[in-house]
Amino acid sequence: MTKNNKSVFFAVILLLVVSLMIFPFGCKKKEEASKPQAKAPFNIGFNEWVGFAPFFLAKEKGFFGDLQVETQFIAVEGDKRAGLYSGNLQMICETMDMLQANRDTLDYSGKVIFGIDESYGGDGVLASDKVKKLKDVKGKTVIGEPGSASYFILLYLLNKDGLGMKDINFLSANSSDAAAAFIARKVEVAGTYEPYLSTALKKRKGAHILVSSKDLPGLIVDVAIVSEDVLSKRNEDVKKIYAGWTKALEYFEKNPDESIAIMAKAFKMTPEEFKDTISGIRYFGSKQNLEYFGSENSPGKIFEIFGEIGTILKANNLTKEVEPANKKIDLSIIAAPK
Repeated sequence: MTKNNKSVFFAVILLLVVSLMIFPFGCKKKEEASKPQAKAPFNIGFNEWVGFAPFFLAKEKGFFGDLQVETQFIAVEGDKRAGLYSGNLQMICETMDMLQANRDTLDYSGKVIFGIDESYGGDGVLASDKVKKLKDVKGKTVIGEPGSASYFILLYLLNKDGLGMKDINFLSANSSDAAAAFIARKVEVAGTYEPYLSTALKKRKGAHILVSSKDLPGLIVDVAIVSEDVLSKRNEDVKKIYAGWTKALEYFEKNPDESIAIMAKAFKMTPEEFKDTISGIRYFGSKQNLEYFGSENSPGKIFEIFGEIGTILKANNLTKEVEPANKKIDLSIIAAPK
């Protein structure tokens, strides 16, 4: 082989090597580019309350389909709001009075799209034997957690009797500490929730439940809340969340033991503890949601309750602005076919 032939030969070999290096790499890049982008997760924030337990069941059983759902326990209301405003959370879950409290403007984020659970005896106001009826609370020291369901129950009923927070001496404490103070006889009246409610009743002689959420059906309801942006841009994902929620409740009804075991684990409870705690709540499936929300032509009870909540909060200087119910409640998700 001549010197010129050798040069040509090596040039061809070099060209082949370079081609093999470039083209597979180029094909790989093309394949990667053609792959669909992973969908952003759907983040849901709520406090550590067993009413939200079916979200964990839905996730465990795959009822959200291909949607990646992440749940976060968030105790502070301000942190939930901040997460919703910033877009770090796509949904938050809380009671309607929590949504409406402490608002300086009508223009606040959040649309109520479906009901989650109703407190049916799980929240209440404890009283000693010295306090026989609600009017006896006037002038008394009452301890409770601002923003909690029992706090709003007290507000609601005081308002019905023409009273308000100005007529009592209110002490702020979390619900467990409120129950402890009541047991220790430091106060005559305390607002709290299960399991503290039952524990306090057993530990203080003469104690009774002055009023509970069981006496006020439809008032203390946890709801799912999303921003208008999420409702618009991720509408199909929101529908998957609702479908997954209702499927979880259907599964729970047919497979109670397995479902309770899964949900209890998420809350670090034994199945027996979990079962006892949820005895004071009622979950909202598709049927209950349709009844409570109603339709555009026949609005349900939620519209009346939402309005009453706003009026009471404003009367007690717990919010500056009250948004009309039809501006904050969206019926599209519960009405959509599953």
